[in-house]
Amino acid sequence: MPDLILSPPAERRQSMQCSGLAQKNIYILFVEFSSAESSSIISYLRAHQLSPRGQSTNSVQEVVSALRERSWDLILCKSQQGSFDPFALTKELTHLEKDIPVLQLVEHPTEEDIAEGLKNNMQAVLATDQYDLMLLHIQREYSHLESRRRSRQLQLQLSESQKRCQHLMDNSALAISFVRNQKIVYVNHAFCELFGYQTAELLLNKSMQMLVADQERKGMSKLFATFIDSGQSKLPYQLLAQRADKSNFAAHLELQLVQFNNDECIEIAIDSAKLYSQESKFADIDAITGLYNLQYFTDSLESILRLAQRGGNDCHLLLIDILNVRSTRSQYGNNASRSLIRDTAELLNQDFSKTHLKARIADSLFAVIYLDPNTHKTQQIAEELYLRISHQPTKVAEQTIYLQCAIGIVTLSDTSPSTLGVIERGQKAIRQAQKLTPDLPAVTLYSQEINGFNRRELQSIEQAREAITQQKLRLLFQPLVPLAFSSEQQHYEVLLRMIGADNENIPPARFLTSIDHADLNEHMDRWVLSESISQYKQQLAQHNQLKLFISVTDTVWERQDLLIWVADLLRQSRINADHIVIQLSETECANKLTQASYFVAGLRKLNCLVCLKHYGSTNNSEIILKTLDPDYIKFDSSYIRDFSDQELIDPSFKKLLSNLKSRDKITIVPHVEDPKVMSMLWKSGVCMIQGYYLQVPNEVMDYDFNNND
Repeated sequence: MPDLILSPPAERRQSMQCSGLAQKNIYILFVEFSSAESSSIISYLRAHQLSPRGQSTNSVQEVVSALRERSWDLILCKSQQGSFDPFALTKELTHLEKDIPVLQLVEHPTEEDIAEGLKNNMQAVLATDQYDLMLLHIQREYSHLESRRRSRQLQLQLSESQKRCQHLMDNSALAISFVRNQKIVYVNHAFCELFGYQTAELLLNKSMQMLVADQERKGMSKLFATFIDSGQSKLPYQLLAQRADKSNFAAHLELQLVQFNNDECIEIAIDSAKLYSQESKFADIDAITGLYNLQYFTDSLESILRLAQRGGNDCHLLLIDILNVRSTRSQYGNNASRSLIRDTAELLNQDFSKTHLKARIADSLFAVIYLDPNTHKTQQIAEELYLRISHQPTKVAEQTIYLQCAIGIVTLSDTSPSTLGVIERGQKAIRQAQKLTPDLPAVTLYSQEINGFNRRELQSIEQAREAITQQKLRLLFQPLVPLAFSSEQQHYEVLLRMIGADNENIPPARFLTSIDHADLNEHMDRWVLSESISQYKQQLAQHNQLKLFISVTDTVWERQDLLIWVADLLRQSRINADHIVIQLSETECANKLTQASYFVAGLRKLNCLVCLKHYGSTNNSEIILKTLDPDYIKFDSSYIRDFSDQELIDPSFKKLLSNLKSRDKITIVPHVEDPKVMSMLWKSGVCMIQGYYLQVPNEVMDYDFNNND
């Protein structure tokens, strides 16, 4: 079956989001594992949408040596065997200050084994045959490791930002001070000048009361006492201030809660030239709807989140997207789309009192901060709102248009992310709501994705069967372009796509997730082979010489009927079998090497060529290469992810290329998506490349192989 990995960047991102996992290289050190054991683990992880790169070691010294070569994400080790002491390994990691999680695999772990491992800084002690549990621990530990790494990066960035902020405050023309417990803990030069003090030392640790007129002091004490508990992020305030010489002036203050030296303080900024008027209030309003605008909404949401994070102040955010604003604008003009927007705003004002903040935060996106902690009640309110909006007619150019909307709900609590994160959650909920069946209200409460693999697998199988029977499949072709290689044939890889409701191409990663159904896979493989050869014959009629790369699944390797069927197909089509290149995945071969060897032997008898794809994805690459002896080697995509962060090709990759060239292997690098990587590969001596930088998969084989400049 065509390669499930090679798909457009946007499609790859969408398929990864559907699975909830990101395809990212995870570098694993195996200690005291045999080659077969480590390959089995790597294959299992790859089958569950991780992308591991492994290296085997047999002692603490070898581990330390490997740590000097690169950064590692995980260490898998066994119990004590011979001279290897797993607890010495964890002590060495502590000594080297290496933040690498260690999982110990023991054949039959007892309670004592688990307790001893945890005491010695093992993240977990697991049974060697509990792969499902191991996968969960690896996902968790890698996620925690990434979080710690991001935290360290953010700490460095925070430190730099604090230095820049300090410099900007010190030199600001705006008078700024920080107050904690009504004591001044920081003032800048402009603040000192404004109040007539020569140096900051004369004000530090003094009461703020000394800077206001006598009649204002009681009001200021009350202001400070209530401002922190109010949850407001900013507050304008006007009072009569007092200079060092006891003269007074009208000061316009803006209070804001900030962190200073790891303590919560009140920042006081004074701009004596600023006048608060109705104009400043108008700046918070959206001119078309009369609702609040994005800036005011963002400031208010920050305050709400600050209150919620203290606990006991849960509420909800409703995001309402009017889906037909753009189509109405393109068809009837701006006035028509504005009518839809105004009608929506009017409905929000009717349904929600002034207690609940209402805003228009984007062209067609509205927000309501609904101050009620009851989630069930909020969902009911949102569904009623959906029905009200959906039944709202708008007269446009003598036409009646009904509003179309989707609503996302986000709970605001002490575990909520930042303002931006909350809005992103609401937008995700809106996208989920749009996928609901038309007979249901398009309203969704945001929640973390729940695993439902069995249900999804059954849906995928049924979807794939329907696609075959109803002719909802098509083939795309992507060229493999020579670099350091010459050939009279044009090389294309065959890629399978399902035809969507809008005639879009749906990649296999979205409709064949985690399927291990031999009958269905063989049926799909036969369809792809038959259709590929049919299109090959059409190209021959146009005098085009081709080689087609076609992938098949490992579930059919043991089925003799498939090889016999392929032989009959080639015979009837009267094409040269050596123009058909069958692709096998190294990750699948690692677990079924005997079956793969048998299948390849059958292909050789038919005179077909063989390509080993995902090369380098397991620890058994060399053994698989020797056993299958393929004609083509297609590297794993993890190599390309490494190249994108490098200026030069890694010497170890050059050595690997040289080794393959000495064996007369034709090397292919896929997923080339930028000129920098292409230039590096051209200098390295790679035979052929493939990727979106050259051409996206297409329904016709029309790449100009004569123009490779």
